[in-house]
Amino acid sequence: MYKMLVVDDESLTRDYLKLTIPQINPGWEVAHVASDGKEALEILDQHAVDLIFTDIKMPVMDGLTLCKIVSKMSPRPRTVILSGHDEFTFAKEAITYGVNEYLLKPIVKEELRIVLERITQDLDKEKSQLLTQQSMQILSEDSKNHVVKNFLKAVIVDSNAEIKVLYPLLFRLKVSLIETEGNLMILSLDEDMILRKSIPYADIPVFKYILQQITTEIVEEGRVFYDSEENTIVLVTGDCQDDLIKQCRAIHAKVADAIYRSTGITISGAIGNCVNDVLRLNSSYRKARKMLMSRLLSGGNSCFAFSDESKDMPSILELDKTMMAIQSGLLDRNETNYMVSVRNYAELMGSYQLPVVYRYGVHLIRNIAAMNPNFTDEGIQAAQTILRKLESPTLQAPSKEEVLLNFYEILKSFILHATPKLDNENEHDLVARAKEYIYSHYSEPISLAIIADTIGVSASYLSNIFHKSVNESYIKFLTRVRMEQAAKLLRARPAEKIIDVSDKVGYVSVKHFSHVFKQHFYMPPGEYQEKQAAALKG
Repeated sequence: MYKMLVVDDESLTRDYLKLTIPQINPGWEVAHVASDGKEALEILDQHAVDLIFTDIKMPVMDGLTLCKIVSKMSPRPRTVILSGHDEFTFAKEAITYGVNEYLLKPIVKEELRIVLERITQDLDKEKSQLLTQQSMQILSEDSKNHVVKNFLKAVIVDSNAEIKVLYPLLFRLKVSLIETEGNLMILSLDEDMILRKSIPYADIPVFKYILQQITTEIVEEGRVFYDSEENTIVLVTGDCQDDLIKQCRAIHAKVADAIYRSTGITISGAIGNCVNDVLRLNSSYRKARKMLMSRLLSGGNSCFAFSDESKDMPSILELDKTMMAIQSGLLDRNETNYMVSVRNYAELMGSYQLPVVYRYGVHLIRNIAAMNPNFTDEGIQAAQTILRKLESPTLQAPSKEEVLLNFYEILKSFILHATPKLDNENEHDLVARAKEYIYSHYSEPISLAIIADTIGVSASYLSNIFHKSVNESYIKFLTRVRMEQAAKLLRARPAEKIIDVSDKVGYVSVKHFSHVFKQHFYMPPGEYQEKQAAALKG
């Protein structure tokens, strides 16, 4: 129920409004009446109201002066002025004081009903917004941090379904994740050291939990979260790339020292590229993952910053290519292919000292295990047990052939523990169904996990066979489809708003859409649109 104050020096008008208003709109109560502006202010000093109906011409204090004083109140009640035809000039002046409506005398019921309805709708909307704002304000910090973590997880896996829900919520919570520049850093246990310490595979999640807890104590809550492999990911923000790298290295040093003192295990860090848009953090994450492979080349317990010009990059790309060939051979059940690829992999090691072999062996195990859910924990444990066979009481380095035989045995162990066996006969059909889903749903929230669930396979398995079949990743294929459709819309409808085109091809942020479009077509969408419009006119 909304409350109203009626101010008029005519008792008949006051009585009429007090009787009529509740009949016209039951949501209103004429809670107070006053005969002039001075009396009205005395009432307002003691009672809060939602709306003031006031005449303009009154003794002691007129309605115009009352409106002027009320306009400075906080919170300010809505105001409606009553005026005769000859007082219209005064009515216009009153509107400059924030008066919401005015009615001419004599009052017409239908006009009164319309005015009350408009003000009621306005108050209802304001009340709803206030309740939402209050709810957000009382939302616990833990809840806010939970939203932030889920959003960041969704961003790094390109889960548009979750992004579309959580992105607007961040604005309502008034959470700004990146003010100027930001990047992601991966903190990962050096599992080769865990292996060398003969710690059971089943205990690794405990150490990963300890890593995240220690990191959370050092870094601002809400900026630390897990990825799908339970690595600890940290969002770091700053003013420039140099500042971000400096911050990341400092965080890694603190966390690494604390982890080593409490567990005796080392950790590696990998820093992605800088971005200025939170929706582009997936790029930073992918590059950090790529850079994490530097620990294969130079050992763990270090922090590696991404750079296209890094001396490690050619070796990383070659390792990536070789690992993909191993995975492809396994998916095809082509023993010749995966045996040859493993030999190439071993040759990239350079050294066969046990720490190096363990690093490469763990990397091999992890990549094979990640590509299909049918590779069980028992399979991983069995593979690690095989890798430990290379330990020698005399601490001599194994030979290249010993390493190769060991890696072959690991692959055969995985195949043995994959239950049921992979159905490689339907790979092309699965990829075709995935592509068909993308073509049909590119404008909707979509993710690799959603597609995988739809066609009945794991996301990691689909990612591998998709890349193998299409020769590009799922996200590149989806982006290309969306960009082609965006260009088609811009050509067909040169007057269409960019924000509408962005929405129609599945982007939740027009800024993000514009960035991707420019990367794809080498010009912003607005410029592309202008050129298409000019071409049509020509």
